[in-house]
Amino acid sequence: MKKHITRRNTAKAGGAFPDDYLPYLVARASHVILRDFHLLLAPVRMRVPEWRVLGTLSAGGGYTVGALARATLFKQPTLSKLLDRLQRRGLVRRVAGEMDLRQARVELTAKGRSRILPVVARARRREARLLKRFRAADVRAFKRLLRSFAGGFESELR
Repeated sequence: MKKHITRRNTAKAGGAFPDDYLPYLVARASHVILRDFHLLLAPVRMRVPEWRVLGTLSAGGGYTVGALARATLFKQPTLSKLLDRLQRRGLVRRVAGEMDLRQARVELTAKGRSRILPVVARARRREARLLKRFRAADVRAFKRLLRSFAGGFESELR
């Protein structure tokens, strides 16, 4: 008698596509985690692209446009247009580089910081709710592994 093959037991056997395909798993996890994220942004009238830029800049220190494009996963022309809009709204500013005037740094204004920090706090609380079913050590290890994967493949993607 043949055993009925299901998605669950093929994944256990190791190798079922796409359940054992890393890019699919990462994309699926991202989709599940971010599925309703826009609802968190709606009360402050912020869109996801703005969140990605302002949230990244909230760490402080500023970024060059190229570094910010890599960090936010935008193509540079797309990011430049978004930065223009954010600058017109007074949320970011471009500061000329000390050594190279062409290497302007982008940073949050006080208005941008006051707008994004409460959203970052809500995002952190949402993340904590989503991850509470997992052990803290597993979450830390998973994040460390994801950062390692992302950093390890970065040069291959350019």
